[in-house]
Amino acid sequence: MWRNHFWVRVALACACPGSMFVLLGAGYLPIFIVIISAILGTFLYEVLKAKLPH
Repeated sequence: MWRNHFWVRVALACACPGSMFVLLGAGYLPIFIVIISAILGTFLYEVLKAKLPH
């Protein structure tokens, strides 16, 4: 389930995972913030999911 939310965060960042890691490998270090934010946001959602209105 967490994978689905990861993709939502990636879409909000306007970058697919392939291009995010290519940018990171090319030395564009600010993309590291997007990668970490997508992963942490996914886990935060899983923690708060029961408390959120659906």
